[in-house]
Amino acid sequence: DLAAEQVDDVLTYALFPQVGLKFLKNRNNPAAFEPAPEQAAEPAKTVASKQPQAVVAQGPASYSVRVDGKVYEVEVAPSGELSSVKPVVSENIPGSASVTGSTTLNSPLAGNIWKVVTKAGASVKRGDVVIIMEAMKMETEVRAVADGVVAKIHVAAGDAVANGDVLISFE
Repeated sequence: DLAAEQVDDVLTYALFPQVGLKFLKNRNNPAAFEPAPEQAAEPAKTVASKQPQAVVAQGPASYSVRVDGKVYEVEVAPSGELSSVKPVVSENIPGSASVTGSTTLNSPLAGNIWKVVTKAGASVKRGDVVIIMEAMKMETEVRAVADGVVAKIHVAAGDAVANGDVLISFE
């Protein structure tokens, strides 16, 4: 059912078919959407004590940092200086989902399933596109990270998935 703003509605649906259709169906139902963010209350002011606070010395904090697609383990001393930086070796190809125990293909990110490219029983090779996902208005190709035969597809077009959800099982 298109409203008086037919051109706007058509454009909304053309640009965002899945989300746009849900919006158009529920435009007059505020309960179907997230509540609008409220202004955060100002933080409570604290009264400074007259005695200095003791600073507890802690060991270096460890962080995983991704730079240009490469992951590094970084340790930062309490003073803020870098203690160590070590590259982390990853065997995943960019844009690939992870394979757990060589039997399942997991989602590399949270988003919506745009298209399932493969079928149950199909033979796939490492690097073949098996699913196309949409996240943040960008399409992401999910590729097989190993050769195999598709045993079961756990998702369908339009499904919302979280990072790590099982997408496909292999034989």
